Amino acid sequence: MSVHLHTTLQRQTPGGMLRRLDMTLPSVSTLADLLTALAITPGGEATLLVVNGRTAEPEQALKDGDEVHLIPAISGGSPGREGRRPQHGGL
Repeated sequence: MSVHLHTTLQRQTPGGMLRRLDMTLPSVSTLADLLTALAITPGGEATLLVVNGRTAEPEQALKDGDEVHLIPAISGGSPGREGRRPQHGGL
C-alpha cells in the first residue's frame, strides 16, 4: 500500500523529507495497525485518516493496493476573528 504523510507527519531522513512510502502489512491489518507501525498516535480527531479517497476509522481493514493519506489537523488564524467579515472603507 502507498502511504502519504502530510505536513507535520512527514519524516526527515538523510535523503530529505519523507512524504510517501510503500508499506506491506499482514493481510488482516487495519489503519490502527498501520499507525502503530509508523509510531503515530491518533489523538481523537487530530488526524484525518483517508483510504482510497474516503475518510476512514482506525478499525478499517487495509488491503494491498490501498492508498492511505494521514493528515494531521492544523489550526490557525487569529483568535476572535471567527465569523467576521472584512471591513471596507476609508482609513
